[in-house]
Amino acid sequence: MNPVNRTLHSFLTEYAFSYPRRRLLGDHTRWLDAAQTLEAVESKAALLGRIGVHRGDYVALRSYRNVETSLWILALQRIGAVAVLTDHRHDIREFLSRCAAAPDVTSQIDGAEVTVLRPTEVRVGEPSSKDPTFVIFTSGSTGQPKAVMLSQYNLVNNLVDSEPLGHYCADDIALGALPLDHVFGLVLLAGVCVLGYGLYFPERTDVASLLECIESERITRMNGVPGLYLAMAEQAHRFELSSLRAGFIGGAPYTPEQFHRMEAALDMTLIPVYGMSECIGIACCDWRDDASLRAACAGKIYSMNTCRILLSDGSEAAIGQTGEVWVTGPARMVGYYPAQIPTEELLPTGDLGFLDEQGYLHITGRKKDIIIRNGINLSPKPIEDALLSISGVSAACVVGMPHPIQGEVPWALVVSDRTAGELFALLPGLLPKNQIPVTIRVTDRMPTTGSGKIDKNAVREVLKQWNP
Repeated sequence: MNPVNRTLHSFLTEYAFSYPRRRLLGDHTRWLDAAQTLEAVESKAALLGRIGVHRGDYVALRSYRNVETSLWILALQRIGAVAVLTDHRHDIREFLSRCAAAPDVTSQIDGAEVTVLRPTEVRVGEPSSKDPTFVIFTSGSTGQPKAVMLSQYNLVNNLVDSEPLGHYCADDIALGALPLDHVFGLVLLAGVCVLGYGLYFPERTDVASLLECIESERITRMNGVPGLYLAMAEQAHRFELSSLRAGFIGGAPYTPEQFHRMEAALDMTLIPVYGMSECIGIACCDWRDDASLRAACAGKIYSMNTCRILLSDGSEAAIGQTGEVWVTGPARMVGYYPAQIPTEELLPTGDLGFLDEQGYLHITGRKKDIIIRNGINLSPKPIEDALLSISGVSAACVVGMPHPIQGEVPWALVVSDRTAGELFALLPGLLPKNQIPVTIRVTDRMPTTGSGKIDKNAVREVLKQWNP
């Protein structure tokens, strides 16, 4: 498959002329059809132009999950300005300053959460799909947040690559439960233009409200992390969810047993995906793959991507041998703000994994999460998987903590209805002795980022402050 060099606006315009009355964007205040969406985007783009926003300017948006924020994002893409997407819960000035990611604030558009920043490079002419047009911030769940520059070319080609794999249908309405400043939520919005499905933003994002929204709006698909699907599965019996067909799942580990439980309870096809802010999509399962296969891997490398598994000495790993995942392709970022990097170079993901004989990618952990205990490298993932395999455990996170003799040792934070003592009693049958955590703390809520991903830095702080 060859990359597509088109803008989001070109897709939206084509779709609006072909299917003007098909619903595209909705929230609790309104639904806009394709023609209305295009008209609103053109109107906002004209307003931005009148106040002096041009191609190449940086404009910060406090990203709410709603139609209005979506229209501003698409309007900025229309003129080729760069949408700097920030968590709406944070003060824009403080957040941008902390991330050292954008110029100083100069003015604000009245009546909207849109903040214009000083341009770094004013460009003339029509927008190019390969220009930087988004800045999103990594979660910082394992370190400091980074400012990632993406182009429309990145998002468009990830969607084109995933279309045959994702079980898309002509009447699809997707659930916009993820933040628009997160890559998983942003690519969902871009899909409205590229793939032409409807996108509905729920007013509230607690699990019961999301399930009620799926029932009332006849939602057919969604993107989510395992924790969200697991929580939905627990309450699914209370709602009529027959419209739900498919969903991408990624961002955190889960066991095959949990995968099958989620699919059965929600009566939907879950499609594992693997990606990151810096390279939107790296691997994806096919919705037609057998459920046992989908439960066990991250899928095959996208057709437009190049992936290599490299050992610590830089040599290529053999089939089935674990190494670091390196990748490039049209979904790979323009660069970290403000620098740009050559797209030809392979990007180190920091993730550890291997390719099996059929070409399916298996992720085994994070390179920086490796715990060195008595000189032996331990990955947290097998320990987390063992904990998750225990009945009554719904979430688990393992981090390395300093030890005066052993160097580092694994500690675990677990969401479970079992006690720590019960978990300790079961682990010897599941793990080698050196992988058993020194400490297990049971909690009723796992610290997460805005997208629902487990926040390992916050977990570490919780464990540091705990005194048994």
